[in-house]
Amino acid sequence: MKKRVLLSSLAGILLLSLTGCGSTETLVCTQTQEEDGATMDMKMEVVFKDNLASEFTMTTDMKFDEEYADYMDTAKESFEDEFSSYKENGMDVDIQTEGTTLTAIVGANFDELTDEEKENLGFDPEENTYESVRAELEDSGLTCE
Repeated sequence: MKKRVLLSSLAGILLLSLTGCGSTETLVCTQTQEEDGATMDMKMEVVFKDNLASEFTMTTDMKFDEEYADYMDTAKESFEDEFSSYKENGMDVDIQTEGTTLTAIVGANFDELTDEEKENLGFDPEENTYESVRAELEDSGLTCE
């Protein structure tokens, strides 16, 4: 279960890491996944300028049932390991635990990334219009407002 939740989070990050710059409009997409022992709520906010993505924030909350709370440290370590390459490439990564909830916040302002960081993240601003990003997020199972 932890692997599937983690892979879902990473897929969302990868989708968002393919977004770029431009006029201001915000897309908000959410997803909830429930499995034995945990519920994951994901919220992605993508800001567009002139129809091209310029920044994003993904917040993932994993709420563990009491009997699975012992897995939080392992899940946190897994998130930290998986997100370390994103952090190394200029993205903001913050992973916290409180009670039986693990929260991971990942984001970036693509205008502030170097060309090398953008390349490492697979960022191509020409391909990241509002409609294409929305379609990708919805195809991956998120619901967009």
